[in-house]
Amino acid sequence: MKLFLVLTLSLATVAGAKFNLEGEMLAEMSGKHSTANATGGQVQGFTKVDGTDLKSRLDEAVRQGRSEGKRFWTAYTFDVRPGVGIDVVIIGSRGSIITINGVTNISGGRYETRNLGVFLLHEKGGGSIVRAELYNLERERDYSGYAVYWLGRGHNEESLNLLAGLVKTVQSVEAADRLTDCIGVHDAPQVEGILKDLIRNSSIERVRATAVSWLGHIPGQTPFLAGLVRDERESLKIRKEAADAIGESPDGDALATLQQLYASVRHREVRREILDSVSDNDDKSEAVNFLVRVAESEPDRELRREAIESLGEQQDARTLQALERIVNDSSAGTELQRAAVEAIGERPEGEAVPLLKKVVKTHASTAVRREAIERLGDLAGQMSFLIDLARDERESLDLRREAISALAESDDAAAVSALQSLYSSVADRKVKQEIISAVEDSEDTSAAITFLTDITRNDADPEARERAISVLGEIDEDRAAEALSQLYDSERSEEVRERILSALGESDSRAALKKLMDVARNDPSMRLRKRAISAISESDDPEAVRFLEGIIR
Repeated sequence: MKLFLVLTLSLATVAGAKFNLEGEMLAEMSGKHSTANATGGQVQGFTKVDGTDLKSRLDEAVRQGRSEGKRFWTAYTFDVRPGVGIDVVIIGSRGSIITINGVTNISGGRYETRNLGVFLLHEKGGGSIVRAELYNLERERDYSGYAVYWLGRGHNEESLNLLAGLVKTVQSVEAADRLTDCIGVHDAPQVEGILKDLIRNSSIERVRATAVSWLGHIPGQTPFLAGLVRDERESLKIRKEAADAIGESPDGDALATLQQLYASVRHREVRREILDSVSDNDDKSEAVNFLVRVAESEPDRELRREAIESLGEQQDARTLQALERIVNDSSAGTELQRAAVEAIGERPEGEAVPLLKKVVKTHASTAVRREAIERLGDLAGQMSFLIDLARDERESLDLRREAISALAESDDAAAVSALQSLYSSVADRKVKQEIISAVEDSEDTSAAITFLTDITRNDADPEARERAISVLGEIDEDRAAEALSQLYDSERSEEVRERILSALGESDSRAALKKLMDVARNDPSMRLRKRAISAISESDDPEAVRFLEGIIR
């Protein structure tokens, strides 16, 4: 959970370059792009330090760095475990660059980092280490402007002894945690024992959790990790981290261990973490079998929901069948049925759409049908189905309202146009009101403002005009306020003009405040001037405050 988190992703692309970070990355590593060269134990731009071993070189570096009178780095390289990427740089075939900062698992080792350095930032005078980092030596850095003293290569035993000692003595929790990462990334048999010592004896829970996470990537550690999961004296964080680590384990019995733990552990949050780990396990067939059993028969409804959500992420025909069974199982209850619909919506569109439409047309529960409508609204190409549903007078207002809302929130560029057409074709005043209210949520704000303005000017229904005015006030854009201002100037009814002022008072746009101040100064109607002043008084804008102070004076 902690270990292989991608901390930052920055992307700089040349036009036409393509990347797929979830699968094959259309890029190649290229040594010619390296901006720092590490060869022969020396890194360009660093100060090389001589000595017989790592400790003597470190001591000499501290002696030299102390004379700088400011912070400085000491750094060295070591034997890196395979399959790990640190600050990965991926160069595309057209010059595009992807950088992934931090520690990440590299599938298949294709983008693993082999040229790493441990960097220790020493406080002025060299007395204490305030920061520790793992850096890819193929990446250019300025190292915060501090000098870097290069210690060359540290052999496994001396490097690990140094790091293990530092973890126990540094004052910074962040530095201690990063030093644990440095230990975990070593390719050495001693790593297992050091990590276990930290897990058993460190007083810093974050260090312990990081050590647990790294241990999960070492073969043969499943029994030890399972013991942590079972141990009710352990903190929840460590137990959950251990469950997650088992899910990452290369051990062949990891999935069976997780299933046994799920049956024996009682803490809900730990069991939830076990379900997540099962879901991520490479043995997808058996993982699906287990998740289906939990989703259909687990007494704890929250855990059933967790399993249902995980089924939505699995690419297996059996999961879709299981989700459909749960949707149609009245004993599951509405909330779990809705969770199953939501999970179906996560499946590929070709699988999800037919089943969601079936739920909308045939399910006995209105709440479940509404959930299916909402999921269809998230998928492309469903506008025609939603329009027909919203137009269907045989359907309940609740379902028609849900269809209208799904249309309004759709990413389809024609959504507002479809709502406008629907508005013209339906007779039910309540449905029309729902369309007016929903259009505020449209991505195409300009089209929404035009539609609402047309209603305020031309609709024969006073209630529809009033609602359109109110919704325009809820759109915090100058264009909406300007439309209301123009309507105010052309409107003859003082009552309608007062409603427009109320709507302008709801807007946070500058154009709305400007119109309100103009009315407060110049409108012939004392009633409307008072209403404008009242609306201005509700604003937090400094200009509004100054205006009111001017009136008081």
